[in-house]
Amino acid sequence: MLRSDFVRKLMSNSVAQGLNFGSRWLLNLALARHLLEQEFGVFSFIYMLANLFFPAIAFGANFYLIHHAAQQRHISQLLQSLRISLLVFAVLTLASGLLLWWTDATLSWTLYLLSLLIGLSWALNQACFSYLKGAQQFALEVRSQLISVALTLLLVIAIFAGFFSDTAPVLLLILLISLFPLITALRALLPEYRHWQGDVQQDTPGLWQQLKQRFSYAWHDVFAIYLTNIPFVFLALFSSLLALGQFRKAFVLFMPVTLLPVVFSQVLLAKLSHQRLLDDKIRLFKRVFLYSFPLLSLPYFVLLLACPWLYPWLLAEPLSAQAQLICTLVVLTLWLTLLKTYFEVWITALGLNKWRALSVTVVALLGSAAYLLANKQLSAEVVAWIFFSTNALAVLSLMGLSLPAVRYCRQR
Repeated sequence: MLRSDFVRKLMSNSVAQGLNFGSRWLLNLALARHLLEQEFGVFSFIYMLANLFFPAIAFGANFYLIHHAAQQRHISQLLQSLRISLLVFAVLTLASGLLLWWTDATLSWTLYLLSLLIGLSWALNQACFSYLKGAQQFALEVRSQLISVALTLLLVIAIFAGFFSDTAPVLLLILLISLFPLITALRALLPEYRHWQGDVQQDTPGLWQQLKQRFSYAWHDVFAIYLTNIPFVFLALFSSLLALGQFRKAFVLFMPVTLLPVVFSQVLLAKLSHQRLLDDKIRLFKRVFLYSFPLLSLPYFVLLLACPWLYPWLLAEPLSAQAQLICTLVVLTLWLTLLKTYFEVWITALGLNKWRALSVTVVALLGSAAYLLANKQLSAEVVAWIFFSTNALAVLSLMGLSLPAVRYCRQR
C-alpha cells in the first residue's frame, strides 16, 4: 500500500513538474536559438534575478509547508505564508528601487520590476501547491499546469516564428502565464478557507512566530538558489554578457533533468514527515534511496553520451572543445544536485533544517570566495569547474551531517 501510494504521488508530481520544467526549457531553448547572444545575455541576467528573488519572497514555503502540513493540516499556515511573501516582495521592491536610483543602472527599471513580479508569482504558486502536497494532494498541480503549458508553447511558437527580439515582452508574457496555475490552486483552496473563516475557535499563529519558524527554511532556500546561480552572478559582474550567454546555453540544454530532484523530493519529504517514528523514517529513506537513486541517475549518464549530438541539433551551432567541457561539467554538477537533494530531504524530515541551512551557507560563501579569487581569469570554462567543485563540497557536507543527525534525534 505504501509503495503504490508513493508511486502514484510520485507520478502525479512527475507529470506536474515535467509539464512546468518542459515548457520552461523549450522557452529558454527558443530564446537561446533566436535572440542575439547579447540580448540572450540580458534575458539570462533578468531571469537569474527572478530566480534569486523567488526563494527570498517564498521565504522557505516549499519544504516548510510540505513538512508541517504533512504533520497537521491547517490553512492558517498557508495564509501566513502568503502574507509573508507579500511583505518580503514589498521590501525587496523598495530596496531594489532605491538601489537602481542610487547606481543609475544601465538596464531599464521595468526589467527589474518584471523579475520581482515573476518571483512573486512563482512564490505564491509554490506556497499553495506545497501546502496541498503536504496534505497529500498531488494531482491538482497536474491540471493546473495544462493551460500554462499550452500558453507557453504558443509563446515558444511565436519566438520561433520571429515575433520577439526583445526581452521585456517575453518576460511580461511569462508573468501572465504563471498566474493561471495560481488561480487554479486558489479556487481549490477556497472551500477550506471559508470553513476556516466560519470556525471561530481556530487560532491563527502569529506572523512573528511563523517568521521565526520559517527563517532557517528561507535562509537555506536563498543560499541554495544563490549556489545554483553563482556562475551567472559572477559572469555578469566580472566577465561579459557573451560569456554569460555561453554558459547559460549549456545550462539550458540540460534543464529538463533539473526537475528530477524537485519531483521526488517533495513526495519523499511528505511521506517521511508523515512517519512518526524515527526507525520508520530510516527504513523508508533507505528503501527509496536504494531503489530510486540508480534509476534517476540514468538520464544524466544518457545526456553525457548524447551531448555531442544534442548540442548542435538543439542549439544550431557546432560543439567546440570548450563547449563540450562545459557541458560535461554541468551534467556532472546536476547529478550531484540530485544526490544532494536526498540528504537535504532527510535532514529536513528529521526536523533539523537549521543544519541544512548552515551547510549550504558555508558552501555558498566558499564558492563565492573561489569566484572572487578567479575574477581576472573568469570565463565560462573556469566558472564550470568552480560550479562543479562547490556542489561536490555541498554533497560531502550533507552526507557527513546525516549520521550525527540520526544520533541527535535518538538522544533528544
